[in-house]
Amino acid sequence: MKKTFPLLLLTVVVTMTITGCKKRSFTAEGPTDVRIHNQTGQVTEEVTVTTTDDPAYGKRVHNYGIVASGDYTDYYRFDIAFTEADITLKIGGVIYSTPVTQFDYLTFIGPDRITYRLTIADPVNRILDIETVIEEPIDDL
Repeated sequence: MKKTFPLLLLTVVVTMTITGCKKRSFTAEGPTDVRIHNQTGQVTEEVTVTTTDDPAYGKRVHNYGIVASGDYTDYYRFDIAFTEADITLKIGGVIYSTPVTQFDYLTFIGPDRITYRLTIADPVNRILDIETVIEEPIDDL
């Protein structure tokens, strides 16, 4: 017992020191930094991303504005994000969008930086396709 207590105390102190050095408000859900890579071959306007339909999350909708063909946007920090998202945009005044996402059964990405690569899946019906690239963990909190 006399040897166990100091070992337990040392373990607690080391654990608190390691986890206490950097305050992090991360959870399994996020936040997630999201950017857009426009691979549509067109200039896109009013690029709006909705990462969840749950109103309990604060930052869940963002408009990235105009994105030139081939360009990346800056990252925007969402409280939560999934590999799928609801994205709408305009090309030459015509609205394109992803199919409606059922967020209920998706898995959270978590505290990572990701890129949604957008392409046109069906130009006749104006449907977009998303490829999600997880790039790196967020480590700045």
